[in-house]
Amino acid sequence: MRLRSWVPGALVLGSDFRALAAVRALGRRGIPCLVVDDDPRSAWFSRHTRRRRWRGPMQGEEFLHFLVALARSGLEGWVLFPLQDETVEAVARATDLLAAHYHLTTPPWEIAQHALDKRLTQRLAAATGVPAPETWFPDSDHGLDEVRFPAIVKPASSVRLQRTLGRKAFWARDRFELEAALRAAEQALPRAQLMVQEAIPGGGLAQVSVAALCRRGEALATMTARRRRQYPIDFGLGSSYVEAVPVPGLEELARTVIRRLGLSGACELEFKRDSRNGEFKLLDVNLRLWGWHGLCVACGLDFTHLLYQQALGIEVQPPTPTYGWRWRRLLTDLPAALMEIRAGQLDAGAYLRSFGGGRTVRSVLDPFDPGPALGDLAVALVRAVRRRRARRPPAARVGADSVPDPAPIARS
Repeated sequence: MRLRSWVPGALVLGSDFRALAAVRALGRRGIPCLVVDDDPRSAWFSRHTRRRRWRGPMQGEEFLHFLVALARSGLEGWVLFPLQDETVEAVARATDLLAAHYHLTTPPWEIAQHALDKRLTQRLAAATGVPAPETWFPDSDHGLDEVRFPAIVKPASSVRLQRTLGRKAFWARDRFELEAALRAAEQALPRAQLMVQEAIPGGGLAQVSVAALCRRGEALATMTARRRRQYPIDFGLGSSYVEAVPVPGLEELARTVIRRLGLSGACELEFKRDSRNGEFKLLDVNLRLWGWHGLCVACGLDFTHLLYQQALGIEVQPPTPTYGWRWRRLLTDLPAALMEIRAGQLDAGAYLRSFGGGRTVRSVLDPFDPGPALGDLAVALVRAVRRRRARRPPAARVGADSVPDPAPIARS
């Protein structure tokens, strides 16, 4: 396969709704896009892209050799967009190799590790004076003696836990639940890679983010948002309903972290407001385009195109964002809303009213690019069938003592 154009194209690693927003932003400007994924999703079906299937982990030596071979097949000088944490890490660890073939949009490992390893993120927050949840490490001497409950058990890097168990974290309301949560998490990761953090009270109104375009530690453009709802509602695998609203005081905290890391590129810093003292506490630093970056386009900040230009060395002058828009991923927001309604956290009428007003960005549905909506629905149905089959016990064998093998955990 040889893809050539007079304008450098974009090689997008991943095909979920984040990738879809990226290829739409670039494709509408006439920039060719090629999507690579091991699990085809929304962007795979877009009219704005071509696609290439990779069968295997999106990291490791074989995957890197595949990316180099793609470049040599006609993609030399394209802009590389890793849109999953594992691909951000793969590119970061191989910056020297890949920078010889592509224009990169993510930082090298010496910077990226501080975002991808949450233990280092905690140290970063402490070093900069940015508030963060209190954290304990179960592999240290007396590491759990001072844990205050309720708490959560989470991994230093969430990818493996998500792939293995379909979760980002576990609740622990007392010492008994803490030990049970650690044992459950150890199915995917060794205890040395686990953390215990204080549970910060508050729901969606407390979850806020700063999106930024950076250059050598300077934030060139920022906007804030409230991550009103996520799915699942306890430890969301992704936001489902986000509102673009100004959050006073938040941007300066983000700039402090960006400055300390010397970041270049696009990033999202996730915070949660602690209702006990009003502090915004740093939860995560994402060094790739985030789930709701399509909302930023509606607000006037097309981070994908700005990042593309910056990677090519083009001077950018980002505009000031316009607030008031919202973003919804209906496929996950509807079940998230139902969960909140059953838990007494959301009024059904209020949820229905949130569909009014007309200033909503949809994560997938677009009448001018209908393929992703149909493809997304088909993929969701296939996954639901697979999960149902995985939970179904095998037919009993002949013999009173036969015991069925445990069903495998389906990848979410």
